[in-house]
Amino acid sequence: MTEHSIDANKSYWDEFYKNFQRRTPSQFCVSVITDLEVGSPIVELGSGNGRDSFFFAEQGCPTIAMDASQTAIQKCNEYSDAHAITLLHFMQGDITNKECVANAVSIARTKSPSGIVTIYSRFVMHSLDDDQQTSFLQALGACSQPNDIVYFEFRSQGDASLEKHYGGHYRRYVDTERFLVDLADAAGFCSTYSITGQGMARFKTEDPVVSRIIAIRHS
Repeated sequence: MTEHSIDANKSYWDEFYKNFQRRTPSQFCVSVITDLEVGSPIVELGSGNGRDSFFFAEQGCPTIAMDASQTAIQKCNEYSDAHAITLLHFMQGDITNKECVANAVSIARTKSPSGIVTIYSRFVMHSLDDDQQTSFLQALGACSQPNDIVYFEFRSQGDASLEKHYGGHYRRYVDTERFLVDLADAAGFCSTYSITGQGMARFKTEDPVVSRIIAIRHS
């Protein structure tokens, strides 16, 4: 685990997204879209270079995408404008900040006839330390409503000893069972689906151990 520094982490991702232009959606994103009705609004928290957000929007889902990296957001806006992609709004923000998360979710909720919002976060939880994760879950709980749904994919504890394609930045290998408890206690979401294993997020020679979670807000 590389030493954690918020400023260093932001600097790493700003530099990373200057050159990372991959637009193919992730395996997780493609699996999630099969659950969604056309027109269902979705909030992606930690959108990176926008590869999944672009796909959601192109499939007819109004998408609000937020990331802490100004470079990533700038690149996404340039690509979106150049390709006239609609149903998509990018915004810079901190997912551990209640106001930032609430702003993104409230925009999406105005686009939902039922008032229900889907929240999606892939490969983000393991980039947060314990305190940041707690702040994120509290922010999620503060702005979500009954029947909102969340989708997570993150590196779990079993991935700690495996070789990584990209190094040099902070990773925290998430205790999935503990995360499910915290998700319920801090945010009010109860899991409807949880799986941990390999073969779900392969990239080049890397086959990480990841957890996928679907949870619904009950109260």
